[in-house]
Amino acid sequence: MEKSQSLAAILKEPKNLCLEMRDIPNPGEDEVLVEVKACAICGSDFHLIDGHTKRARLPVVPGHELMGKVVDVGKDVSKDIIGNRVCIENHVACGECRYCKSNRENLCNNSRSIGTTIDGGYSQHVIAPANKLVPIPDKLDDATASVMQTLATGYHVVNNRANLKKDETAAIIGVGPIGLCTLACAKQIGARVIVIDTVEDRLSLAKKMGADETINAIEVDPVEKVKVLTDGEGAEVSFEIVGGNQSKTIQQSIDMLCKGGRTVIVGVSGIDIPIDFQPIQHLEKVIIGSRGHPYSFQPCIDHVVSGNLNVSDMITHQIPLSMVKEGIKMMRERKDGAIKVVLIPNK
Repeated sequence: MEKSQSLAAILKEPKNLCLEMRDIPNPGEDEVLVEVKACAICGSDFHLIDGHTKRARLPVVPGHELMGKVVDVGKDVSKDIIGNRVCIENHVACGECRYCKSNRENLCNNSRSIGTTIDGGYSQHVIAPANKLVPIPDKLDDATASVMQTLATGYHVVNNRANLKKDETAAIIGVGPIGLCTLACAKQIGARVIVIDTVEDRLSLAKKMGADETINAIEVDPVEKVKVLTDGEGAEVSFEIVGGNQSKTIQQSIDMLCKGGRTVIVGVSGIDIPIDFQPIQHLEKVIIGSRGHPYSFQPCIDHVVSGNLNVSDMITHQIPLSMVKEGIKMMRERKDGAIKVVLIPNK
């Protein structure tokens, strides 16, 4: 490929995101060069930009929810894939540690992360390992394809961590993009879903996407309301997907469970949170962690293409890369009804 330049948003130090032209990188032996067609802004990008992501390696180009077209390949990669539309799995595992060898690559001891430790999709071009590409059928549009990582996170939460079953009641605290994807996956398997948030726009969208009940936590005590909606028993499963200030929501996610219920913690805040462990012991409640989206891209793509899952309604804005700072601000401040903002770098 003839050498040229392209635009990228580079995080040089915390809170210093700069738009710059830079040389288009060359793929290594087992890598590909992808022209980024869509990259969704994620709430976890804010932690990175603010300097709260300990494993970050700056300077770095953020952006881990991305898709694009393969435009060049390394010498060990078949040229047949040039021109293919692909999603990119951002978690790059080593393949050699005990966790990789036991099919738990999301817990890899030596992992790298596109958009955190290596350059990501806030750019017109990105380098990716060839084995991290997931083909995209023509039926899937670019913007929706870019949120397959978000959907895959919700899919892993529901199916692999909670093992949610048909007809169980699940309560979701926090219906940002991952919460909405968790809702979609929970409804797809036939669960009854109660969603809890403080933003009416998000509660309205959750209702449109199939939520059976919505609770505004500003207006009522969400724990008591969940108990009322479950005849005093509580939900079999709860999902804490708030992030930010979880000082109340972690305990709420435990308290709204029935006896023997299980809560999955997905949100990340990085602050110390006191927890009352007595009901966990006495009522055999279970706390489960969830990280990433291992082996979940392909089933999510299949479900979306077949019409079993629909998450396109949560994509509220599509903007050029030049407006990346405005897009981040919109999502942080929830301006103009922003839920999921997608960058279109090569438009």
